[in-house]
Amino acid sequence: MRDLKRFADLVDRLNDGIGRWASWLAIPVILLLFLQVPLREVVQRGNLVANDLGQIAHAALFMSGMAYAMRWDAHVRVDIFYQRMSARRRAWVNLVGSLLFSLPWLAIVGWYSVPVVVRSWAVLEQFAETYTSGYFLLKGFLIVFVVLCVLQSLAVAARAVLTLAAPPEPTPH
Repeated sequence: MRDLKRFADLVDRLNDGIGRWASWLAIPVILLLFLQVPLREVVQRGNLVANDLGQIAHAALFMSGMAYAMRWDAHVRVDIFYQRMSARRRAWVNLVGSLLFSLPWLAIVGWYSVPVVVRSWAVLEQFAETYTSGYFLLKGFLIVFVVLCVLQSLAVAARAVLTLAAPPEPTPH
């Protein structure tokens, strides 16, 4: 059980570090978004490159930050019953959700993404409309997303197992 906890702690630290790094990408995303208007209206060029760079930064922000959101339970969830559940019931929901929903879905995304990403990196794919370099980077973040989310789903499942393995807390009468 100690190894399971160590694994979950390691994944949490990894995704915390990557999530904090990814949060800084919000600044260039916003700047590149705002830069497009003066480039288009005043200079009348360059806005397409700013848009392409903004897309890469946006992909990096969200694809690397998703596991961070999972780690802190900040992802979208229909939380009608979950918040009222005991810790053990929440652990069951997290375990079943990770094993039956998250991991199979991530396996499908990974399975179909790998060939697309490999082809894109093999030719250093450019943006189709602008021929700006770097489209392969945008696609590469699909793999980052899958790997980090698989690790975080396994960490969530590990923490659920640890909770379920612990002796139940006595209920007050």
